[in-house]
Amino acid sequence: MSEKKQIIIIEDEIQFAKMVKLRLESEGYNVHIATDAYAGTQEILKKDFDLIILDLMMPAGGGFSILERINKFPGKSIIPVIILTGKNLDSQVRKQAEAHHVAAIFHKPYDNQEFVGLIHSLLRT
Repeated sequence: MSEKKQIIIIEDEIQFAKMVKLRLESEGYNVHIATDAYAGTQEILKKDFDLIILDLMMPAGGGFSILERINKFPGKSIIPVIILTGKNLDSQVRKQAEAHHVAAIFHKPYDNQEFVGLIHSLLRT
């Protein structure tokens, strides 16, 4: 039996984060939640995650600031990232996401089946 894949959700809307967590746990993943950029960064640096689900707008810095910080640490820049945000997805946001090698961007509300399918694909489960 293989070990459960580890996912972190960094999202300041706690009820939304819990909803996503429950959905992913029902798919067999081990899911952690951090509610601000600082806590999320600390968790990523302490633990080995297989996937990061990231909001862009939150307290203690936005999602891109997390990516800038963690990418300075060996091995952390290769963790796949999915952005899940309510922020307007203009060309600036898309360029930043591309610069950080983000796997995908989903705008809230999002297609749950497509979202979970992408996670399965990224984690090969």
